[in-house]
Amino acid sequence: MRKRKIREAILNLVLCLCALIILVPVFMVIINSFKNGTEAARMNLALPTTWHIAENYIEMVREGGIFRGLVNSTVITVICVFFLIVLCSTMAFVLERRKTCFSKVINMTVIFGLVLPLQIIPTYFVCNFLHLTHEIAAVFVLIVANMSFTVFLYTGFIKSIPIEIDESAWMDGASHTQLFFQIIFPLLQPVTITAVIINFMAVWNDFGISIYFLNSARNYTLPLTVYNFFGNHNSDWQLVFANVVLSTLPVAVVYLMLQRHIISGMTSGAVKG
Repeated sequence: MRKRKIREAILNLVLCLCALIILVPVFMVIINSFKNGTEAARMNLALPTTWHIAENYIEMVREGGIFRGLVNSTVITVICVFFLIVLCSTMAFVLERRKTCFSKVINMTVIFGLVLPLQIIPTYFVCNFLHLTHEIAAVFVLIVANMSFTVFLYTGFIKSIPIEIDESAWMDGASHTQLFFQIIFPLLQPVTITAVIINFMAVWNDFGISIYFLNSARNYTLPLTVYNFFGNHNSDWQLVFANVVLSTLPVAVVYLMLQRHIISGMTSGAVKG
């Protein structure tokens, strides 16, 4: 019993140290957003000599195109999450219920998408060849980039739903569309909430894909508006840090409010069946 308590104490100490390590960059970003330009450029953990709490954020909102970036991020995120939920849930249902060689090949292809890196440059040229606008291309690429994990998530949960439910619905005269959207999809609520939250965070925080396709100030999403504070000869680091805080705030709020749904949705499909 004593050895067990010692191990638990050591484990708790290690976890606390890991949490502190994670919180250090968060603290640095927040504290530097309240400094003047000279102090913020040093990028240290020291407290500001003079606190610029309102001035930096007001100037950042006024000069950074924040409202346009907020609208762009909201539109792109809502569209991507909607199509990811609809497409991935239906795809996972078909792949799980149809035990054919073709469905197994498609399922393996989806799983390969979890480990294969996304090649941005060839994808960019393909979108140009197809004459897609930058906004539409960004939406398509963001959907494809997050599709494999979402299908994998739904597939694990659908395995826990008995196939007898499908057979009962067919005996009652339900079509395939009615079967899925009226009977199966409501049962997927836990994993759907998880998929919404994860994809919301992934699309909202995306930087690598967006910087290639949304490469003008008019199309910037909220994370990309940080480039409005960089110049050829100087950078307003205090405004950069304030922008980072504001850009990550919606995601942090959503995650803190709904984190228990993420855990329940990730584990519910694994403990059934």
